[in-house]
Amino acid sequence: MLYTKQILALLAFTPLALFAQKDVVSAYNANQDGDYLKAAEFIDQAIEDPKANIKEKTWRYRGNIYTNLASDSALYAQVPDALEKAAMSLMKAEELDVKERYTSERLADVARGATIAGNAGISYFNTGVYGRAGELFVTAAEMTQMLGAVDTMAIFNSALCFEKANLNERAIEQYMMCGAYGYQVPEVFLFVSNIHKMEGDTASALTTLQNARKDFPREQALIIEELNIYLVAGEFERAKENLMLAAEQDPTNEILWFSLGSVYDNLGMQDEAVDAYGKSLAIRADYFDANYNLGALYFNKAVQMVNDANDMWKPRMSSAEAAKQKELEDGGKAMFSTALPYLEKALDVDPNDRETLRSLRDIYARVGMDEKMLEVSAKLKTLE
Repeated sequence: MLYTKQILALLAFTPLALFAQKDVVSAYNANQDGDYLKAAEFIDQAIEDPKANIKEKTWRYRGNIYTNLASDSALYAQVPDALEKAAMSLMKAEELDVKERYTSERLADVARGATIAGNAGISYFNTGVYGRAGELFVTAAEMTQMLGAVDTMAIFNSALCFEKANLNERAIEQYMMCGAYGYQVPEVFLFVSNIHKMEGDTASALTTLQNARKDFPREQALIIEELNIYLVAGEFERAKENLMLAAEQDPTNEILWFSLGSVYDNLGMQDEAVDAYGKSLAIRADYFDANYNLGALYFNKAVQMVNDANDMWKPRMSSAEAAKQKELEDGGKAMFSTALPYLEKALDVDPNDRETLRSLRDIYARVGMDEKMLEVSAKLKTLE
């Protein structure tokens, strides 16, 4: 009796196995005939069977079938997830092919699928369907990775698409992947920081920037972005401490000294700002920002002294008051002259900077350099 039960049990399982095998064969034949939709129907039935879905061949056929579907634009419109199914199937087939007997067959479909996915991603991007475009670029990158390569452009494109689709978590993930591969760095870290800022998460924005600066300590964009977060938050002391520490660790970094000078400026610590800007210029004499800011600092001091002198005026002034007023006026004029070489140097570096030209026009007028004033005024007219 025990022997009979074993035979019955074997017979009970045989039809199921044969049915699954029949679906695989039917899928193969339909695929060969170009009836990809019918082939997909058969192969999807086959993978539901526990005996068929552990075979490399089943998944390889499925990958080929869905790649064929995706290659036909009309059919692809009917099965929009064909590429994702193809990629998943080919990955599963690779996993099951422990002896690597069918690698070349799979990789041919992988290469085809990666190209189709990338092109489809571009099409969806151009029509403004950014979320779908991002997913397709991810698929293109995954399939390229199966070929033993890294498609950093596809990864970057996916991040850009996800950001445009407001899928911020996905965008951050893909941007950081770009960073890990060294692609579009350090810009991708700025993009991630900006996403965090838009979400109101300034703590994560700062962490991203600080981590990026470990690898790019001299990158001005990162330093300035971090500084701007502190300045917007009014955390000038924190900015000062952060930059002082950084400058001490890297004393030949002119960007750090400039940034520290900017913080001192905002704190009203003018003497310290002058010293920090000076250190920046001692390292790099043609640094536009440091020249401009130091010139602007002296310019603003000069304007304040002139305004203070004007505020003192009254119909009847004592000799002491008149002397004090004259002292402020002379001091203001001297301060304009002090600002002049820094702003002129800034203009040498960037001859078309409007703010520098306007400041110089004002100084030339105040110190009686009429020809220079007219020259700068003419230059401004060409730019405005």
